[in-house]
Amino acid sequence: MKIFEEKLPEYNVIGTEEIDQALKVLKQGQLSGFIATAGNSHLGGKHVRKLEELFCNKFNSKFSASFNSATSALHAALISCGLNKNDEVLVPTMSMSASATSVLMAGGKPVFVDIESDYFCIDTNKIYQSITKKTKGIITVNLFGMPSDLKKIRKICDEFNLFMIEDNAQAPAAKYEKQFTGTFGDISVYSLNRHKTIQCGEGGIATTNEKQLIHKLRLVRNHSEAVYDGLTSEEKSLGGENIIGYNYRLTCLQAAVAIPQIKKLDRLNEKRVVLASELNKKLLDIDFLESPKVRENTSHVYYLYPMIFNPTKAKISKEKFLKNMLKEGAPISEYAPPIYTMSLFKKCIQGLNIAKKFPVTEFLSKHLLVTSICRPPLTKKHIDKFYKAILKSSRE
Repeated sequence: MKIFEEKLPEYNVIGTEEIDQALKVLKQGQLSGFIATAGNSHLGGKHVRKLEELFCNKFNSKFSASFNSATSALHAALISCGLNKNDEVLVPTMSMSASATSVLMAGGKPVFVDIESDYFCIDTNKIYQSITKKTKGIITVNLFGMPSDLKKIRKICDEFNLFMIEDNAQAPAAKYEKQFTGTFGDISVYSLNRHKTIQCGEGGIATTNEKQLIHKLRLVRNHSEAVYDGLTSEEKSLGGENIIGYNYRLTCLQAAVAIPQIKKLDRLNEKRVVLASELNKKLLDIDFLESPKVRENTSHVYYLYPMIFNPTKAKISKEKFLKNMLKEGAPISEYAPPIYTMSLFKKCIQGLNIAKKFPVTEFLSKHLLVTSICRPPLTKKHIDKFYKAILKSSRE
């Protein structure tokens, strides 16, 4: 009999308040308040604006703009920061592909930078080695819920006059030296995708403290070319004349679902941290699995729980261990392959000695495992089962 006898419940943070809010929008009949003309309707309906206001309040940002996805928000952020054709943007080798495809979407070239062996975020030491005259900015990703070395990256960007975009999709409300992640970049991006800590199915938020950047973000989001001529002279002074806009708008229905979840975020993160702490204790007895480290003066929110498999200490191969775990019904997998291995990015790495250029990523691509066991509505009982599955699966 397998250890996880029943399928684990899906992650679902939708409650009665979200349902009530969605029903109100449905009964009102206006599912989107956006119109592609200058004026108040260019900024969306009341639910969209309320969601944006709550993000500003929560993360101490002056401005925010909602989008239909975090990918759209990243694309808009790059355009708003003035990325031009063939400009280079430094991105980490390990992340979801959109961290790099957004650069291609905006006409730039992603330049991959190896990651830290202990925290899995872009390596600040290797950033210096990657900056050229063509470098325009850096996208840093707070991967798995762990903050990047944000102050160092901010310092580098200021030193070399680069823009900094913080991809905070996986680490909402994590902290770096008591300051929220998502507050270090010129623009920071959050995700409301169905797998994220708070969600409305699909959606994204971009935050910034710069008036010019929020102006451009909103133009990109909602058909800039149809709007620009109707702007006031003061609005036009902020730029955007040559921006091509898209339909990246979030509906009022989606915003209404997301609004109650801002209040839940800290509580949901706390549940993840409690479960991760329990798993940390369990793994002290497992010498072939290395639990995630936490950077000094930061907090981890464990969107995923990463583990490094040590083949020299294990009695079986990683592949066999993984196969055994899956037989037991345990939620575990390899992480997505390095972005540069995808066919789309082959041109970006032509001529590079991959083993020498990205040694940490190459190592982790062979040894990194991740689990989603540290999430509600799962409990410590599920952590116990996961531990038992590890013990059972580690045998030949």
